[in-house]
Amino acid sequence: MGLNLKGLTQQQRVFLFLVAYRWASLLPALWVFHPRTPGAPIPLAGILALAAGITMSVTVFHRRLNRLLIRHPYILGADMVLAAAILGVSGGAHSPYYLYALSPLLAGAFFFQMRGAIAAAAAFTPLFLLATALGYRLHRLSIAPQMFITQMAGLWLIPLLFGYPSVLLKRLRQAHHALQEARDDLARQNVELNAAHRQLRIIHDLTVSLQAAPDIQSVQQRVLQAVTGELGFPRAVVGLVNPMSQRLENWRAYPQDERPPGPVAPLPLHPRSGLLVQQLLDRQPFQWAEGPALTTDEALNRWLGPGPWLILPLVLREHPVGLLLVALEAPLISLPEERLAMLTSVAGQAAVALGTTMLCIDRAWRLAVEQERNRIARDIHDTVAQSLFGIVFTLDACTKMLPEQVEKVQQELVELRDLASQVRDQVRQSIFDIWPSTLTLERFKADLRKYVAHCSRPRAFHVDFRTGGDFDRLSPAIRRSLYRVAQEALTNVVRHAGVNSAQVCLRVEPNAVYLSIQDHGRGFDPATVLAREHNRERFGLRGVRERIHALGGECEILSRLGEGTQILVRLPVNGRDGRG
Repeated sequence: MGLNLKGLTQQQRVFLFLVAYRWASLLPALWVFHPRTPGAPIPLAGILALAAGITMSVTVFHRRLNRLLIRHPYILGADMVLAAAILGVSGGAHSPYYLYALSPLLAGAFFFQMRGAIAAAAAFTPLFLLATALGYRLHRLSIAPQMFITQMAGLWLIPLLFGYPSVLLKRLRQAHHALQEARDDLARQNVELNAAHRQLRIIHDLTVSLQAAPDIQSVQQRVLQAVTGELGFPRAVVGLVNPMSQRLENWRAYPQDERPPGPVAPLPLHPRSGLLVQQLLDRQPFQWAEGPALTTDEALNRWLGPGPWLILPLVLREHPVGLLLVALEAPLISLPEERLAMLTSVAGQAAVALGTTMLCIDRAWRLAVEQERNRIARDIHDTVAQSLFGIVFTLDACTKMLPEQVEKVQQELVELRDLASQVRDQVRQSIFDIWPSTLTLERFKADLRKYVAHCSRPRAFHVDFRTGGDFDRLSPAIRRSLYRVAQEALTNVVRHAGVNSAQVCLRVEPNAVYLSIQDHGRGFDPATVLAREHNRERFGLRGVRERIHALGGECEILSRLGEGTQILVRLPVNGRDGRG
């Protein structure tokens, strides 16, 4: 018949096998064929023709019968009735059509497994008994008990024997289907893994290159190259948020690595600045093809050109960093998920790199401002405040000497005028951070003695200096810091120690310089004085420690009530540790 067995399903192949069985089961009838058996009321030729006609119909219409049998199993009942009728009229237990009569039972076993085999055998058993009785009545043939029992056993055993392999075939078919699904799933996962590997490789290369980028412009350039080069998009644009002014600016594009032609005003981070800023504030990706203008700046809109654009906000820890605009060749609905996920990953990595760089710049700027403020505050405290304290202290003494000691008061006022002139110079030095390069050791000691003499009036105060090493090899910054520390320490001695003398020891070694200021006065509790809760508006000893720590040195304050105070300072020379 020219059947294509490769294109048939498993059920169709089984059905063809049953058709072949039907034709083969007619061979015994042909073997014993003769037109009419003596005493038989019906010619055997007619029975053979009927069986062959039924088999031919099954053969010709096997596809349709296959579908009908699956949908309507009761069709087997009609087939069993016809088979039992042929069996009965052809001799019952002696009929050569016994194997042919089993074909409906085999069909039930093949198509419906063990349940179909048992149901078919149970349904055909009474029909077989009726066929045996009909054959005995029509042909008056004796029935041998052994033959009858053997045929009844075959009636049950043969369908069951075919039903069990049918169960195994069904399980094998299910396992084969499961394996096909597993294969398809593995193939899909392999495609996804390859895509993920490519994505990770691009992200890894981008991360490495971003870490090596020296500035923000280099980071922008690398991100744009990744979008247009590795991902294959025709054009990309990056705009950044200035963290200090909170404006969107600093636009760059690739492959047209040029700034927008003409002046472009920075866009304030406000929805009124246009669609781009609005999407950045909403932190949501957006596809723009036409409609409202991207920004309120016409020059920037002309430079960006027509869409479609995929707008990807760059956000780091809820803080807007900038925008990544990717030119699309087709609407977003046709963009593969792999490329969209890749773009999202690149945008996230760009947000981290750009945001971290900008955050470091912002922190460095704020730190520089804070350090400059602290420096100015320390310098003002160590110069202007101390000098003003001396002026106030001297004026208070002058008021006490009037009117008895007019000449002495006049002399003090002249000296106060000189001190006020010095304060003016100190203010200038604090503003412009100028210190005379001629601060020698002798001037160091002379200026401290003169300063203390002004602070301690009208009483006399003696400072004992002990020095060693080459003072001139110290940098101007270290000399200035040593002077400010000694100035602050001696001021505290004059104010609070209740003594008229102090000792200053200065020793310069190859790698470090050591300064000690000591008195034998009242003393105090360092923990209480240095506590942040006390003297919030004063810098004093806490300012001394901060100044020394800023230069990489160490400052130790030793004091007890009634046992005096000693301040020990160690500063490294040229940034090297002096302990070795």
